[in-house]
Amino acid sequence: MDDQNPYQAGEVPPSTPKAPHWEQVPSGITRPVTQLWLLGAGLTVFTLATGGWTWAKNQHVLAMMNVIAAAMLSCVYLALAVGVYKRSRVAACLTAALWAWVFVMHLRQDTAGMADTLRRIGTTLVIGVVVLRGTVATFRHHRYLAAKKRQPTRARISDDPAFAPKPPAA
Repeated sequence: MDDQNPYQAGEVPPSTPKAPHWEQVPSGITRPVTQLWLLGAGLTVFTLATGGWTWAKNQHVLAMMNVIAAAMLSCVYLALAVGVYKRSRVAACLTAALWAWVFVMHLRQDTAGMADTLRRIGTTLVIGVVVLRGTVATFRHHRYLAAKKRQPTRARISDDPAFAPKPPAA
């Protein structure tokens, strides 16, 4: 009689847990995105460390202004890293734009020697490869999810209960 009680909820079969959407995307797409947000987090720590080192080395007003600028830039890096971690296309594009601006500023700066300039430009180009791959991969990530939503995986005929093997007779 309890099975037919309209005021009692029936038993719900447990559903299979689905992995989060970023775990369903192939690693060829997610790896560059992960490298990009890790680069942003690393730049955040590096910028704060160099600002703190400048303040510890010589404590005057200009060093304090350098610490404030480093903290503000670290906030930008951290916000972009969190945005890329959440697979935001806007954050990825802003990261690429920030890298392009820094690259142009490095090209315009001719105060150091040639060896230092080549080292600085080489480092900026290596970072640029990571940034551009991560930005493109963010767009590929969204395109992959949209394609997967448009064309869900087909159910296999072997999953149909009509074709399931018969249990052994007791």
